[in-house]
Amino acid sequence: MDDRVACTMVDFMQMKAFAESPLVLTEGRGIRVRDVGGRWYVDGLSGTFCAGLGHGNAGLAEAGAAQLGRLAMACPTLATNDRALELVDVLLGLLPDRYSVIKLLSGGSEATESAMKIARQFHKQTGQAGKFKILSHYRSYHGGTGHAVAASGWPAWRAPYEPLAGGFIHLHTPDPFRPPFDGPPWAMTPEAVGAAYLRLVEETIELEDPRTIAALITEPVFTSAGVVVPPAGYLAGLRELCDRHGILLIFDEIITAFGRVGAMFAAELFGVWPDILCLGKGMSGGYAPLSAVVISRTIADAFWGEPHDLIQFHSGHTYGSNPVACAIGLAAVGQIRAGRLDERAQALGDRLQAGLRNLQAGVPGIGDVRGRGLLVGVELVADPATRERFPAALEVGLRVRDVARREGLLLRASHWMIVLAPPLTIAEGEVDEVLDIVGRALDEVLVGATGAATSVG
Repeated sequence: MDDRVACTMVDFMQMKAFAESPLVLTEGRGIRVRDVGGRWYVDGLSGTFCAGLGHGNAGLAEAGAAQLGRLAMACPTLATNDRALELVDVLLGLLPDRYSVIKLLSGGSEATESAMKIARQFHKQTGQAGKFKILSHYRSYHGGTGHAVAASGWPAWRAPYEPLAGGFIHLHTPDPFRPPFDGPPWAMTPEAVGAAYLRLVEETIELEDPRTIAALITEPVFTSAGVVVPPAGYLAGLRELCDRHGILLIFDEIITAFGRVGAMFAAELFGVWPDILCLGKGMSGGYAPLSAVVISRTIADAFWGEPHDLIQFHSGHTYGSNPVACAIGLAAVGQIRAGRLDERAQALGDRLQAGLRNLQAGVPGIGDVRGRGLLVGVELVADPATRERFPAALEVGLRVRDVARREGLLLRASHWMIVLAPPLTIAEGEVDEVLDIVGRALDEVLVGATGAATSVG
């Protein structure tokens, strides 16, 4: 113990390995961040999908500073505040009329956790107390708190804390690139792939008994699964199944909302709206902890009554509806709308994906390029013909990440994929800079890895 340096835990990182090559950031400007040694990097992940409006954003900083001097805290168990009401009004103005109530919180896990609690309480208060199960997908990620972890679908994130709360059922990830069916995946149309996954969902609902299922929570784009865009008709099919069986549909748009995928909300892209919508990350541009749960009128009505009825929502958080966070959120949403950054994300995301597909044509080992807007994933494969992945021991994606960092780009990676999600304010030339670095990193790692994978095979 005596030879260890005091440090903070970094999320999901083995600190022994991190200490060997630490990254300590000190400031940011635009799409770039600088480390303690003075080196600048392109922030290819927008500070974990949050800093969509760039670093050093004076408008957001000033909005927070002004509110700090006016009202920094309003006890959420006794009052709301004017900034919170203004933000709710703005958000509802962006959404369909089906929504009427918003609960403001301070993090994505709080939002998804609250959404699942609302679903369970709603059914209890509408005479369907037997509905308690939550459906979600394998390979999903819905947050780090208890129920959010239980709904998430990667074993490495769940196993250390099991046994988790009961009543959480997992579905196949609707991955068009890797459907769990016999025959080559490219032999099926996207519609056929979507229909096959929906049959699996329907069978799960029937076997679990729809009278016991409260909600289905899903990401419209499965970021932690590798930026998987569900096949055509899949989300619409979920909507129909939920309506048929009295199951509430929850969209986890913590990452995908506020322009990230080329629309203000991913639900717009697919033409499917949930009963409950979870928002966060980009809502404040990453300048304050802020999230929200948006509730339909039908659900909200079940929580409206007299105090002695005890039908209010029995959950909350200290920094819910925080006035400083809400002031920054108002400024952030205003910037997104004024700059039409959702449209910008679509155009620049197309440029990014086109560049990556050009790389795919010349670099062995790039299996798939996919995503929406400025949320893009690259799946790495040992054999493009069979889509077989590289052996995990080769850590191909992690090595690409490390080379990219050396070259001045921060991105997200696992052993089989990399993810890019730069700020929505990125310029065309900066997209090309990202592509240049990614191209060099992929070329350096994949050329050797392809031969190594063949040797291992």
